[in-house]
Amino acid sequence: MLAGGLRMLPWLSQRFVEAPAGTAYLPVSYLPKDFLQYAAFSRQVVSDGAFFFANPFTTEPQSDRFVLLFHWAVGLVAKASGASTFEVFEWSRVPLLLGLFAVLWWFLRPVFEERGDRAMAALLVGFAGGLEGFVRPLADALPPGLALRLLQDTSPLHGWSPFAGFYNPLWIAGLGLALLVLRPLLLERERSPLRLAASATGLVALFFVHPYTALATGVIATLHPAVAWLSGERPPARRTFEDAAVLGAAALVVGGISLWQLQDPVYRQSTGGVLGDQNLSALWYPLTLGALGALAFAGARRWWAARHPARAAVFSWIGAIVVLHWLPLLNGYKFVFLLPLPLCILAAPVARDGLRRGLAAGGRGRAALAAVGAALFAGSVLQTVDAVRSVDEVSVAPVDLVRMVDVLAAEPAGHALVPSGLGNVLPAMSAHRVWLGHWFLTPDFFEREARLRRFTTQPSTAPQLRALLEDQAIRYVVTQRARADFLARQIGDSVVERRRVGGLELLLLEGPVFD
Repeated sequence: MLAGGLRMLPWLSQRFVEAPAGTAYLPVSYLPKDFLQYAAFSRQVVSDGAFFFANPFTTEPQSDRFVLLFHWAVGLVAKASGASTFEVFEWSRVPLLLGLFAVLWWFLRPVFEERGDRAMAALLVGFAGGLEGFVRPLADALPPGLALRLLQDTSPLHGWSPFAGFYNPLWIAGLGLALLVLRPLLLERERSPLRLAASATGLVALFFVHPYTALATGVIATLHPAVAWLSGERPPARRTFEDAAVLGAAALVVGGISLWQLQDPVYRQSTGGVLGDQNLSALWYPLTLGALGALAFAGARRWWAARHPARAAVFSWIGAIVVLHWLPLLNGYKFVFLLPLPLCILAAPVARDGLRRGLAAGGRGRAALAAVGAALFAGSVLQTVDAVRSVDEVSVAPVDLVRMVDVLAAEPAGHALVPSGLGNVLPAMSAHRVWLGHWFLTPDFFEREARLRRFTTQPSTAPQLRALLEDQAIRYVVTQRARADFLARQIGDSVVERRRVGGLELLLLEGPVFD
């Protein structure tokens, strides 16, 4: 509850302060470019009862083939409760975190016999972090290139600690499902067919909640037999075959559904950016893992020496994420948030023993405890303070943009040609689809952005603009007020009405609207 409440403070703080002059708050707390995208899908459940989603960030004809189970659940709750999808998404952290820690306690039962070790692991998962919060404020004193790299690579939004990752409810849901899938595969000596079938089903569900977590879960389970052999275990061949059957069955189901989805050109184009070379260096570990990393290293040495029965499970988890997060093929930064949890498990017995010894050692021992505690847990406080302070930068948009969204939301659903900033917001707050919107979900986003600039500045592009408007059945066009007369001349007689909203202008065209 406390961790969830702290991560919600930026969103809740919007109710008590005014946005800076000339801006208005968007109803999101972190990463508007992505959180708005989540809401754009979830609102389709509220408006249409959809299970298969369309991509509202492009206007091409398409079949509804996106399967997003978490977004669907958010939409169901919003529809049943009457709350907005934004409110449901933000408040979902509370039940999700309660569920995560319940599943974590269940996952840890085969790992730790003593409740105290499980409790320490849960405490570390809830609040432990690295040292980046102490170092990031010093970036101004560094050379510009190094400062930029430091701020980008150590951003809490990568999920360098579990607490940092709790900003994203989607990650919380994915992590909880991963624990449910992995315990039978990694930790249980006797597995019933029903338990194995549940893991396979859970892995399929996980893929349609958060594909990156599902991929990581599959790699962890795949590595486990090899890591078990290297650590001196001899897993029975039957167990390895059962694990392969679980992973294979899940892959077949996911592959079949994905093949059906890929038959739609819009879906295929929209998901083409999954592969990429954005990764993070392991050289940041001393900073981003800090005292937690040191305690986990000590715990790993202890587990190896004692031949702890869960050593292969935890080591395969860590090894899989380390490889995935710097692999220059899969946008490896998306796997970082899965790394800290197994480190917390390794660190828990060492931290508990250190706590006991420090309390028994008198004043000097307690001073050392305070220093270690600050190194472990101050990051969650610093991240919370920084997130609240950043609301006026992260969660705001120009007031004219927000007012234009309100104007368009009152119009019948149709296709809109708008600047990308407005295009990222509009589908989350209305039934409109946009030709240019989210950087990932709009096919050829950067090329379209360049085309729109030419349309609003170059007279020679009028024929291409009119062809685009007709081909994409555009009903609404928004541009800067200073460019509105030029754009209206480019479009011609199709403009039937013009409305000014501050520094923006809406051109309503003759064209179809959609139920």
